[in-house]
Amino acid sequence: MSTILSGQFFATNLELFLIIILLVYILYLQLRLAKKNHILESYISRLQKKEEEWSKSESSDYIDNFNKKSLKDKFLNDDIYEFLFGDKEDVKIYLHYTRTKAVANEILDGGFKFVNSFYKTAELVFNDKLYLIHRHNEHKQFGEYVIVISISKKIFNHYTQELSKIKAKNIAVEQVLTEVPHYTDDNSEEVYTCPRQFIKGYFNYLDGTIIRNSDFNSNYTSKKFEENLKNLVSQV
Repeated sequence: MSTILSGQFFATNLELFLIIILLVYILYLQLRLAKKNHILESYISRLQKKEEEWSKSESSDYIDNFNKKSLKDKFLNDDIYEFLFGDKEDVKIYLHYTRTKAVANEILDGGFKFVNSFYKTAELVFNDKLYLIHRHNEHKQFGEYVIVISISKKIFNHYTQELSKIKAKNIAVEQVLTEVPHYTDDNSEEVYTCPRQFIKGYFNYLDGTIIRNSDFNSNYTSKKFEENLKNLVSQV
């Protein structure tokens, strides 16, 4: 009888001992896993910091290299940059490249002609030098004269909302913001004209010349805009 009890006691103690060893081993594994996670998180954090530093450095180097290699390109000159963004108005700015001064002056005097929307021939830009450099490099092949179109966001957003209300399809806000009747060109496309009041002026990115429009007004409004909208309502 005592032998049986002794055997049971030994078996119970052995099970308890094994359970304790198993718990200790599990705790050991958890500690190792936690340590590895900490090391991994620390490594990732250092890597992210390095990537941010590299990104900032590369952006700065890219702009510096652009300035050094493009000595004849004055696109990022202080005067031109100030011309684009110096007034700090809440506006949408578009750039259109053209080859000749004559065409630039024609746009300055008579407004900017476009088909359907600015999308095809004018680039929406933002106050970000790296972004501007990329866009400039893509479009400078089209000419050294750059037309600057600047329209108040308040006006632009107002007519965007109005077009949304009437559920006008395939109608760009730019089509509403016109005074001259549109016409059909030789390619059977509708040509619209952005008022000259929205033309801030133009600059030559090779010699840095800036020509300003004395009649420029980014907040320009016209009764014709409302008439255009009413005509669209009647057509919907």
